[in-house]
Amino acid sequence: MPYNKETILPLLEKLNLTNYENNEPLRSGVDFLTGVTFQPPIFTDEHADTPGLFITLLRVPELWDDNDRLVLQLISAPNTWARCQDRFLRTIVPMMDMPGTSSSIVLRFSYFTSFLQQRGCTPEEIGSRLISYSGDGHNFDLAPLKFTPLRKFLQDLMKSAAPHVVDAYLHTWRDKPWNSLFYRLLAKAHPEREMEYLENRLLRGYTLADWYELSRVLLQNNVQKYADLVARITGTFTAGQQYAAALLGYHLLATQLPEQYVPVLKTAAYDFLEAPHTNIEAPAHNGIQASSMPPPVVLAIKDLLQYDQPAVLSYLGNYLTAKRYMHPDTFQVLAEELKENAVSLLLQALANDYDARVVLPALSQLPVSLYMDQLWPFTLHKLKSVRSLVAVILAEHPQALEKAGELLEHKKADQRLTAVQILCRLNNAHARTLLQEAVQKEINDDARDLMLETLNYPTIEDGDDLTVVTRLVAYAKKRHKLSRPAEKWLDDTSLPFLYLLDGQVMSIEMMRFLLYRMSRVKEVRADMEVKPLLRLIDRSRSGEFASALFQQYQQQGGDASIRYLLIVAAMLGDDQLVEKLKDAMHFWIESKRFKMAEHGIAALAMQGSANALRFVEFLSRRYRIRKSAVGAAALATLQSTAAELGISIHELGDRIAPDFGFTGMFKYVEINNETWRVFIDNHFKPGYLNENNRRFKSIPTGTSNEMRESFKLLAKEITDAVKSQSQRLEYFLVIQRKWSSHAWQQLFLGNPLMFVFAKRLLWGLFDEQDQLITPFYCQDNMALLTAVDTEITLLENTSVRILHPLMLDTATLQQWKHKFVERGIEPVFPQLNRPVSALLPQQAYTTLVDDFEDISMESEVLHAHMEQKGWKLSEGSDSKFMYAWHKTDDVHQLEVILEMSSITAADQFRSKLGKLYFIDKTKTSQRWFRSTDKEAADCLLPLKNVPPVFYSEAITDITVSRGQA
Repeated sequence: MPYNKETILPLLEKLNLTNYENNEPLRSGVDFLTGVTFQPPIFTDEHADTPGLFITLLRVPELWDDNDRLVLQLISAPNTWARCQDRFLRTIVPMMDMPGTSSSIVLRFSYFTSFLQQRGCTPEEIGSRLISYSGDGHNFDLAPLKFTPLRKFLQDLMKSAAPHVVDAYLHTWRDKPWNSLFYRLLAKAHPEREMEYLENRLLRGYTLADWYELSRVLLQNNVQKYADLVARITGTFTAGQQYAAALLGYHLLATQLPEQYVPVLKTAAYDFLEAPHTNIEAPAHNGIQASSMPPPVVLAIKDLLQYDQPAVLSYLGNYLTAKRYMHPDTFQVLAEELKENAVSLLLQALANDYDARVVLPALSQLPVSLYMDQLWPFTLHKLKSVRSLVAVILAEHPQALEKAGELLEHKKADQRLTAVQILCRLNNAHARTLLQEAVQKEINDDARDLMLETLNYPTIEDGDDLTVVTRLVAYAKKRHKLSRPAEKWLDDTSLPFLYLLDGQVMSIEMMRFLLYRMSRVKEVRADMEVKPLLRLIDRSRSGEFASALFQQYQQQGGDASIRYLLIVAAMLGDDQLVEKLKDAMHFWIESKRFKMAEHGIAALAMQGSANALRFVEFLSRRYRIRKSAVGAAALATLQSTAAELGISIHELGDRIAPDFGFTGMFKYVEINNETWRVFIDNHFKPGYLNENNRRFKSIPTGTSNEMRESFKLLAKEITDAVKSQSQRLEYFLVIQRKWSSHAWQQLFLGNPLMFVFAKRLLWGLFDEQDQLITPFYCQDNMALLTAVDTEITLLENTSVRILHPLMLDTATLQQWKHKFVERGIEPVFPQLNRPVSALLPQQAYTTLVDDFEDISMESEVLHAHMEQKGWKLSEGSDSKFMYAWHKTDDVHQLEVILEMSSITAADQFRSKLGKLYFIDKTKTSQRWFRSTDKEAADCLLPLKNVPPVFYSEAITDITVSRGQA
């Protein structure tokens, strides 16, 4: 039975090819696959790769049926196969290692090889393609093979190969890069041909790095077996004047067999150094290097320092004088090997124009008294990086203060900046005095900013804010910083006025000073010199200026270089700017301008109102999974804001819980000459009370259109806030966050929205030892009652949590379920009926939960459920389709991890679950790792150390997901 179009359309949508009817080659392919035509279309060479688009429809070969054979027919014509075979092999070969029964695996390889044989492939070509596309041989692993279905098939195929077929294999792999899978298969099946292949690979090394790495692992694996082979090949390099390769080879041999090969290694090292290298700025020898292969120049000098030190010291002096090439790492080797004796060589290197950026760090590891006096001329060096390195060292000079003071008067700004760096590093009373005297006349902003950062207090202390600002502006004007707008394109004279608290209009020079100083700030904060000016500005009248500045920022495309305009706008903006920023943020995120979005988040935090911070908190949740860079930036901003306030991020969330302008539990409005009270009912809908306390569910008649619109907006805001707070509170249930009794009453009995949550959840009162005193619920009159309706009072030194059913015995849980039904209380999220999973005693000291291993589920179902439950997916980095779901308890600083891998089954992607475990986040900075990794050893928590509720939630999340699947 042919495919139906509903099967093929998702593929075409993914490829953005839904308009396939206008594409004749594509349409003919679809018609053949869906049974409209019965003969496979013939594609011209120009369109021969079109059928390859349908290869992803193919399943694992043992499942190939009539539909799959239609796809195979489509790609079988010679010209089409030539263009499509790469895509076919990249798609199918990874499937060959999928789990299966013995009979299904046999069938899998039978169908696959039969198809390739029909395309004219020989057994050797089939084997070589399987090796090439397996992706397993691009390393230098010589360990015995651990068999998988694919490797087992290849081993049997290779073992049964006749001599002429083995010849064909060797001919094919002679010109290919090294492949450890082919080598191990060959060595196991035909050991008599092993040396032939190795000698060919060593002689025809793909790169010098590959040759070195292969020689290294061979000698480490079996030096007696392979030493003669490596020595013979290395000798050919010496004869051919390939000095780098010869040096590397003899270094490896001398490492394993020093008595035999050290003499010839010394000769090879000198031969290499004497070879015609280019000048001082030559690149590293032979281009690309493997991470384990040392640069030949470094290796030559290090070996000579080890085996021929007296002779090589004078040799190196002449080498440096001749300005021969030195790899940057060489200077570090000199410092490590020669210690104080390296000083003269390193100073000689500086004098001969070797890169001071690599010489100075090596020199700075040696006693500074040996070379300090000779570094002062480098304060005049043309490179800023060199001057900065020298400044760090010279700050320890006995005359550093005096010499830096002289340098501070230099006519060039670069040298003054170096002087400032020295003085800032000294940071004593005399140095600070020099900086204080220079700060208001220094015209180089880099030098001046460094002075300000070091002084870290107002540079003008006498006088009130207006006096200080007036003097700062005068100094900046004298330094010619206020003669033009902060940006060439900015017409700052057309911006709305800013007003001071005394009612005066801010001068253009003050406004330019504000923008000039803020343009110098790299972080999201107010500049030190701007702070007194900000205190003078009337924020109640600065909204128009802020909006105009924000508009200028947007019109310029939000470039990072003008981020300061956004920050200034936020610092001076009102709620109207917050709304504009929120609209802009939605646009930036949807249009994937994530860097602008991050800047917008920082600006909202600078604005600092509850409305602004609520939106940041919303972004931290909304984009926790998808577009996670935005969510991470929002979360980091909330954390830094909370840190500045000296509270936790959850306490910050409590502070910004919306109250919608209510006074207590009500909002008072005038309707038809009566004072009405608006409240939030138990269903999170606005309710209305007139002066006679009569309750109305809808907006009273006679209400103005404007007020009706405001009530509609209020209803929408409440709905949005309920969704946000419900997610927060359910997370607090999972991590068992606790509030002090005072904080709980302040939040839940003082906020109109949170009061409804208080009435629709079961709470637990705990003592100082975190022992449950009593569960309780809240009534409309704010009375707190037990299950038998005894009123309680929240005492000091007690705390409150959202009660998890795991904390109650069966009888008490049933009692509370009955109470909630009796009182008509509907929890805002599953609470009393929440599934629970208690830890079994025999599991207490284990760290791994194996209950879910090898269970496979449809990926889309699992992903939707896990994201809803607050889990986040992280992708592995080893290209093996390994993943992990993880969920964090930030109160207890731990994380649960569920390993997972993706598999393809039938016509859908499925997720195969693995081990589940908990890690201590205080012991690692990694996002996640597998339980088999070495890093996991110290971080895995015994299950008895995991909070019972968090353990229960993790286990039941997975269990429930299986039920949904």
